[in-house]
Amino acid sequence: MNSFAKALVALISLALPVGAYLVPTSNAELTPPASEFAIDVDPLPLTIACPGAFVEVAGRSGTEIGKIERVGSASIRSRSSADAEYPTSTQSFVGLSAEGENQSTELLSAVQYQRVDQPRASGLLAGYCEQPKTNGWFVSGEGGAGKETVLIAANPNNVDTQLLVEVHFGDKVITERFVIGPLREELISLAALVGVEPSYAVYFESGGAGLVVAIQHRYSDGLNSLGVSLDTAIREASENLWLGPVRILAEGYERPRLRVFAPFSDAQLSVTYHSASTRKLTQEFSLASGELFEIEPALVTGDYAVEIESSQPVLASILNPSLSPLDYQWISPLERFKNLYLPIPSVDSEIALINPGSAPLEVTLAVRSDAGVESSVVRLAANEIEMLPVSGSRLSVQANGEFMAALQLKSASGYAVINPSENANPGQSISVFIR
Repeated sequence: MNSFAKALVALISLALPVGAYLVPTSNAELTPPASEFAIDVDPLPLTIACPGAFVEVAGRSGTEIGKIERVGSASIRSRSSADAEYPTSTQSFVGLSAEGENQSTELLSAVQYQRVDQPRASGLLAGYCEQPKTNGWFVSGEGGAGKETVLIAANPNNVDTQLLVEVHFGDKVITERFVIGPLREELISLAALVGVEPSYAVYFESGGAGLVVAIQHRYSDGLNSLGVSLDTAIREASENLWLGPVRILAEGYERPRLRVFAPFSDAQLSVTYHSASTRKLTQEFSLASGELFEIEPALVTGDYAVEIESSQPVLASILNPSLSPLDYQWISPLERFKNLYLPIPSVDSEIALINPGSAPLEVTLAVRSDAGVESSVVRLAANEIEMLPVSGSRLSVQANGEFMAALQLKSASGYAVINPSENANPGQSISVFIR
């Protein structure tokens, strides 16, 4: 045997014991035993924010080009199970926080409202104070004579963030970026981006933490104000949307206007207008990808919940006019609840309760006032809407299934609808597996 062969045999004889030690003899030796344990993750403090008071563009006269500023102050009504004091009015955006493990609208919820009375703007401006969002949609953009749209974007965080804004109309998409400093806001007249484009959709996205984002509208005819509206963002496109309440307040003068947008692909839609009475109207139509479509349903006097079923995810809002008082309100899609807790504004208010399901629903409404708590039970048939007057400081709604709800405000100063959403941060007991 030559020297090379001898060396090779020696090397193999050394490697065999080592290999036997390193290579397991069975799969059981390869897989260590699994272990499981639980971790309790506490949610961050719950923070919501109100978008703030009316935004005036070009001054009181409308001739001060480039001027855009807040006017007056918005009243704030809040309710919380936490022991905390909250502001009762604001001019700019304002944040409210509460600490607690079980987070929902019971821990903290708030609404804002303002009676606007300016030479070029009047009406009731009201909205829900939401958790900051990282992205969302509006389909209520309007331009041209007598129509003004302002995007309100506020940064409630302690660091800069970048805001991406996309404006969609026709086959065009206009993109702009804004840097918003900590605890600062941007008031953006969208006319500077779209000119006199009559209708468009807006997508926004934060480059960091969540932002307070809303859209404000002003309507006029020459020097005569026709109304104002505050619109909250739509979280995401969906194949099933419910909007309401739509009360016919301008029959013979102007119809409600339903606007639907297909952001991603072609869609086949069916729209059903469920009435508080036995009347019901259904319309069907198709949308091309990227199409923004409007219809004006011929609805008679009454209260309606509007259901949209689509073959692909879509976005939708309804512009509802009021003749007496003269005002407008954009109504965005509703959220499903099993429990809801809300403050009641000091404006004549009604709560709309909607059953979006196919089975009857039993809803318990409790309203707290200085006289105590008054409770009532409402039984809703499938797809039924019920309007109930509420007055006091706060209310709670509980049901044996999923329901939808909104506050409708109407007084001599104007008309508005407040669309609530759930308030909660993630946090729970989670199981961890280690293998």
